[in-house]
Amino acid sequence: MLSYRHSFHAGNHADVLKHITQMLIIKKLKIKAKPAVYIDTHSGAGLYELQGLEAQKTKEFLTGITAMQAYQSEQQYIAEYQQLTHDFIENNQYPGSPLIAANMLREQDKIVCMELHNTEIDNLRHNLADFGSLAKVGVHHRDGYEGLLAILPPIPARGLVLIDPSYEVADEYQQVVMTLAKAIKKWSVGIFAIWYPLLSSRAGQKAGLSEKMISEIAALDCKSVLNVAMHVTENEGDAGMYGSGLIIVNAPWQLDTDLENVLPELVAHLGGDDAHGKAYVEWLKKPD
Repeated sequence: MLSYRHSFHAGNHADVLKHITQMLIIKKLKIKAKPAVYIDTHSGAGLYELQGLEAQKTKEFLTGITAMQAYQSEQQYIAEYQQLTHDFIENNQYPGSPLIAANMLREQDKIVCMELHNTEIDNLRHNLADFGSLAKVGVHHRDGYEGLLAILPPIPARGLVLIDPSYEVADEYQQVVMTLAKAIKKWSVGIFAIWYPLLSSRAGQKAGLSEKMISEIAALDCKSVLNVAMHVTENEGDAGMYGSGLIIVNAPWQLDTDLENVLPELVAHLGGDDAHGKAYVEWLKKPD
């Protein structure tokens, strides 16, 4: 499970949805002056070269961040995403979730990033080196599932966990559910955002596993479960990854409304030329 490199996919449509959702949650945490923690279980390199061999091989960023930077949005949250990523794009780079968090969080906040890949962990340390002392930014060479459970409950006690695996093997979907169930028991007030791919039958045994994982997460003992998803093409046999989404456990107040406000514009710019793009926000377990 160490062959995956996100540099092949950096800045694609899934990254756009994931990172705008991440930014919205961090904004919610910053409403209060109390410190917060951001935990990233599968951090990757943190920064990706769009002119690198991997990104140029797939060119997925062209229908993701490149499409988003081609215009100036009047929607507040999309404009903030465009602004945060602008200077990176000018340098032919795209920031991963650790750098997005590091650019948004305050001096009183804390970042904990975990990565198991031997090369990516060195890249991650280098790319986060300019963001303060280890009191603010912690980088750990370890398995993200094991590491998450080891550090919970965190100090400070408010915060977000982003679980963004590669799902290289089919068993990882179940590993997410099992880890999340234990994590919620240890930190019932934490916000957990789990990214997932939407895969057509071309994915073989992995097709349908995200949907199964979503239903199992919705059944966990937690206060609320929100699902946001975006399709960029039809779910047909040769589509591969036709979309993606995030499950948010303990979603902050009005996150659903904020996502509903940004999704139509994302679909319009990332939904492709075949007019099959669509997106939705749904409560799988509504808060009391």
